[in-house]
Formats: sequence, C-alpha cells, structure tokens
Amino acid sequence: MPKYTRLPVTREWIRRCGAVMLASLALCWASPTLAAGNYAPPGLYDVRYLTLENGLDVVLKKRTHAHNVAVRLVVDVGHRYFGCDKRETTHFLEHLLFTGTSRYSEAELDRLIEDHGGSWNAATSETETEYQIDIFDSYLPLAIETLHEIITDTVITPAKIEQTREIIRQELGGKTSALRRWLYRRGIGKSALTKSREALLPGTGIVCPGLDTPANIAEGDVKQAYRDYYVPNNMSMIIVGNFDETAVLRQITDTFGRMATSNATTHNLTTPPYPDQAREVSGTFSPLLGSNAAVGVAYRTDGLGSPDLYALWVLYVYLDRALYERIRVAEGLSYSPEAMYSWDVDYGLFAAVADAELGKLDVVGAMIDEEIDKLRRRPPDNDELENAKRRILLARVQGYESNAGVASYYVRNLHELRIHGRLLDHETAIANLTPSDIQRVVSKYLREDRQVALRSVPTLTYTQFFALLIITVIGIAALGVYAYWRVARGRRAHAAQRSSGAG
Repeated sequence: MPKYTRLPVTREWIRRCGAVMLASLALCWASPTLAAGNYAPPGLYDVRYLTLENGLDVVLKKRTHAHNVAVRLVVDVGHRYFGCDKRETTHFLEHLLFTGTSRYSEAELDRLIEDHGGSWNAATSETETEYQIDIFDSYLPLAIETLHEIITDTVITPAKIEQTREIIRQELGGKTSALRRWLYRRGIGKSALTKSREALLPGTGIVCPGLDTPANIAEGDVKQAYRDYYVPNNMSMIIVGNFDETAVLRQITDTFGRMATSNATTHNLTTPPYPDQAREVSGTFSPLLGSNAAVGVAYRTDGLGSPDLYALWVLYVYLDRALYERIRVAEGLSYSPEAMYSWDVDYGLFAAVADAELGKLDVVGAMIDEEIDKLRRRPPDNDELENAKRRILLARVQGYESNAGVASYYVRNLHELRIHGRLLDHETAIANLTPSDIQRVVSKYLREDRQVALRSVPTLTYTQFFALLIITVIGIAALGVYAYWRVARGRRAHAAQRSSGAG
C-alpha cells in the first residue's frame, strides 16, 4: 500500500462529487496559520486552463528555468472500468500505442523521441491511463505530433496483441498455472494485505478475487475500448516548460482538436460499501517462509471528494512519526513501523503496521492500538501537529522543482480545474488544520467497529524449514537403508532356499 497515490479523476466523478468538494473550498481560502505561500513554487497555481470544442481539456504552464518540456496526456480509463476477467484491457492499450503506426514501427518511434533528446513512458492506474513525454524544448512540436499519431493511428494486429499479452504476463510475474489460480480464488496463497483490502473494499469493483491475468483479453476487447475511451472528450493534455503558448495551442487545436468527439464513453465505477463490522485477517500460506512477521490495523476512508482528505494526510504524517519513535526508537521492537495513507477517486485506505519478531508480535500490535486510542481520546499535541504540517509543506517544495514534477502535480489535481476552473491552495488548507480537526477524522474513520486487524505470519520459519528438511532427508535415508536391508535379506533367504534345494 503506497503512502501516497496519484489522484485520477473522471468527469463522472466530478458530476457526482463536485458539490462535496465545494464544502472544502472555504477551508482552502481561509487565512493561513503558517505562511503557505513560502512553500509552493512561484506561480504554481497560475495556469492556463481551457477546453476545446471537442471536449479536450488543456492545461498550459510556461516555465523558463530549463530547456525542456513535460507533456502529459491523461485518458480517463483504467482497470476499474472493466470486469475482473477483462481488467487488463486498458493495460493492453497502454503498451500497444507504442508498437507502431502506419508510418513508423515501434523501433522508429523510440528513435524519433530519443534522437531528439526525449524520453517517453506510460502508466495505467485504477481509473486513468497517462502518456508521458519529456523532451528538449525546441522539439516540443515533434512530441505533440508523435503523441497525436500514436493516439489516432496506432495499428493493432493479432500478432501485436499476442506479443503484448506475453509482455504483460511477464510484468505480472509470469504465467500462472490453473492450480495456482484455483487455489488463490479460494484464499490459498493470499497475503494478509490483500485480504485486508478485500475486507475494507467488499465486492469486485476494486479488488478481484482471482489473480490478474491477460489471458482473457481478445483483440475485439482492445479495439472496442480504443474506440470508446480514446476520444477527446475523455482526455486531458498538460504541457509544462519553456514554449510559445500561442504556437503550442495552435498545434494542439490543429491535431487533437480535430479528433471527433464521442458519446459512447461510459464510466461504470462501482464504489464499494463500508465494512459493517470489525474483522481479523491473516495470510494463508503467504508468506510461506520467513523469520519475521507483521501486525497492524487498517481502515476505510472517503476518497478524493472528501473535505477530510487534508486532515487525514496530516494525521498520517503525525502518526507515522509517533509509531516510529515509540516502537523503533524507544523500544527497538521493529525495523520499520509506519502509518500509511492512500486515496483514490471514491475511497481511501488508512493503516498502521509494523514488522516484528514472531514472539513480540502481540506486544507491537498492542502499541499500535494504544497510539491510535490516544488520538481517539484526546487531540494531538499542537506543537507536534505543527511539525507534521510543516514537514508536508517542506516536502512539497522539493517535489515540484522540475517541469516533470509540476506536470505530475497538475495531473493529480485535474479535478480542481474541472470543478472550480482553478487550482486550490493546498498549503493554506493544510496550514489551517487544528488538533480538533485531526481528532474529528480519527473518530469518524479510525473506528474499532470497522477496523480490519491484520497479521502476516510465515507458514514456516527458517528454523522450522531446515529442521523439517533435515528430518525429511534423514527419513528418506532411513527408508533407503530399510529398503536395502529388506532386499538384501530377501536375497539371502532366496539363496539359502536354493542351497537347501540343491542339497
């Protein structure tokens, strides 16, 4: 579970959650406690945002400190838009769009970007697919043209489908046997972390019961998704760096702006309900072998549309330090005790976990419970809370120095532009949080009646494994000796009978 996650947002989510986000706007515009403007790079929130006639969202930010440009194209489609047996469909498209067009082969496309000082990549999340090009600023027109070409003119063939299937299979860890898939669907081989996600996010809208596999994706599935989702009214383009804004906008309008819009795009996100009771989960033959274990608790929260997001973020940083200083520094019982917080469009996950020796697992688990219970009973110390907020703000300074970093920030916050027409001041929202805000979200989300307690314990320790191995070797050797003795005795008896008969 990552500490931070990207924030993909679709237009459907905006229509559904926009009103909720407005409730947090007052917080973002209130007067700060900390000098929030000291932390954001100058002009971070000042962008040119517009929507072309065909529905394509465009975000332009000129920065002249370096001779490079970051280009991002976000397509509002991800794994969750497909059933479990087809969940890798969008992953196929992510790979296929780099395999060649009617003009260029895959190798020629790579050379085209690399030979002009660029690099490119793509990534698929639960709710979006992002294409990325970073290139020398003089060759930005080439980057836009190439990106437009792969989006509109990729040649998809059966051979490419099969090649992509093998690549994705390797990404997922190789081909899995039918037996392993059968066992996994029945919980055998599932980790405690996976089971905790299943408990916190019931149903198959997010967590599938089986292993991810590209086996069931057909050519028709890929081409249908290409037609339905790779349309301008389902895309956003972000460009950050040193460029001529007028010329770039003209090129975008003459390329992406000429793409035909479509009404076929559908968003079928299913938001799972909250768990209705507390649960305990542990891995089943996962991990199979090890010397250490882990213990923790996990909770479901609201997602990106919640005004509680900032308070949960600060709570995560505050609790992370509290766990580390008590369990690692003061007690020396764990190598890496930590809090975790991840969020997506319509849900979030909050956890506190720690590794520990098997014999000390219960003690460490009790310490985690105690630290959370402290926050349930009283607000956090104000000075420590201010330190947590300052750490977040200072980390943001370092995170948005490059054009690529700033472009990623705009990708994560597209929802703000779509809802408000502007970017909100995150620093001010964080700076204004009080101890009572933190205790409020603790009471709301970190509830004992909804928590999932997880224990990850190896099936066998290394000592048990080697002891079993030695016993097995001795047993096999003993069976061999016994078998040899039986055979030898039989031969002697047979020889004696023959001698007796001859006499």
